[in-house]
Amino acid sequence: MSEENSLSLDNDAKDSSTLSELFDKAFELFNEINKTEEPTNSAKVQSDIRRAMTMLEDATRLVSMVDMFSHNESFEEVPTENIKYFLLPAFLGTLATKICNTSDRMHIVNVAEIYFVDFLKRVRNYGLTDIGVPEIKSEYEQEGTSGRTRSNAELITEMVSRRNTKLQRYKEQKELESSLETLKRNMSNPNIDEEVKREYFITLIKLYINLTVEELSSLAAEKPILEHMKKVGKSETMTSHASHAPPKRKPAPKLQPIIITRDEAQKKVYGAGYPSLPILTVQEFYDQRVKEGDWPDPSQRNQINSTCLQDVANSEANDDDSEEVKKEKLIEDDDSDTLEQLRAMDEYKDTHRRGWGNRANRS
Repeated sequence: MSEENSLSLDNDAKDSSTLSELFDKAFELFNEINKTEEPTNSAKVQSDIRRAMTMLEDATRLVSMVDMFSHNESFEEVPTENIKYFLLPAFLGTLATKICNTSDRMHIVNVAEIYFVDFLKRVRNYGLTDIGVPEIKSEYEQEGTSGRTRSNAELITEMVSRRNTKLQRYKEQKELESSLETLKRNMSNPNIDEEVKREYFITLIKLYINLTVEELSSLAAEKPILEHMKKVGKSETMTSHASHAPPKRKPAPKLQPIIITRDEAQKKVYGAGYPSLPILTVQEFYDQRVKEGDWPDPSQRNQINSTCLQDVANSEANDDDSEEVKKEKLIEDDDSDTLEQLRAMDEYKDTHRRGWGNRANRS
């Protein structure tokens, strides 16, 4: 084997290991976000969501660079270590729905839909499900496809069918969650069998197929509400157009969906609209995030910690000063309790000189 080929194999192995480590860290943070008892709109949870999405987006870019998935292969041909990357768009869509404190919720809903539909399309192409993938329709398409008015019998039949499907999916979800807990305990074994590892991620994918269908249904129900709120907001803005309008602020950059693509044609089909994919290593991704201010700079941690300690010291000093001021105020106002305490302390000092005490053990 030539030296050039040997170096190429070493680089591929290193990239694969780095990608796997990046996904595992994001997966761990993703699970922590789902299990946390803190409010979703808290600053910490929102920061964790952004950080997890950034790592998952970086992993998605790396998966696209190596052309990991192909329409010409079957699921049995996918290596066990690559199965977990099917979950990238499902995780990104789930995290996107948790983003709060944004002025454009409709945009977040659209991004989440893109992720969920991309996930369902890929697992369907690989034969992991036969669930029909819904088409994402715009506001105008929804208004123009109302169709004829259905009879009461048709509406009742559809409601019963939808209810039965939902109950069946709920039962399947509980069975998958139970199986997943058993498999998860085995995943901690360092000598885990490859078949067990493969079954774990297949079960996780099937679980997220059901969750994705539910999420898409919820997002579809949320869209008309957001459209109504948008129209009401526009009308109120037009009627209350005043001269003292607040100055316009620079809009924050919108969340952009990062999906797994193999070439320019696929990018156009999926509608992501990206002219190119950045070719960066994970270290370069990290340096870029530090430069943009999304991740902390390790060299500044000591400075941050010292600042925090200084703040604590200043806070304690301010508390002591406030106690002294409060005590002087009580004395000036002739507070009976305070004066009684001071007199008692004076009497104690008269009968107990400083340095006295238990002298039994002193020579």
